[in-house]
Amino acid sequence: MPEIQRTNLGMTVLMLKSLGINNFMDFEFMDPPPGETLIRALELLYALGALNDRGELTKLGRRMAEFPVDPMLSKAIISSEKYSCTDEVRLPHLELMMGRC
Repeated sequence: MPEIQRTNLGMTVLMLKSLGINNFMDFEFMDPPPGETLIRALELLYALGALNDRGELTKLGRRMAEFPVDPMLSKAIISSEKYSCTDEVRLPHLELMMGRC
């Protein structure tokens, strides 16, 4: 089974939305993911505030798309600015990526 059919597509959908691609059902994926997987990604992005009730990218969603990480982490990084705890959110993730944990 291709990877795109097994994984969370939140980051992929967010990137496509930021590029102006809105019709995922007609998008020519090399290995099309199940529609249910795309719907779950859209629901996640809506819950995080990256999409409005019409499925359009919000200002927050545009900022989240700038980070090459999972949407939940990009939302945490952006929200951490408000609470002055960016290092506490960002550093553990960087250490995991570098294999230090």
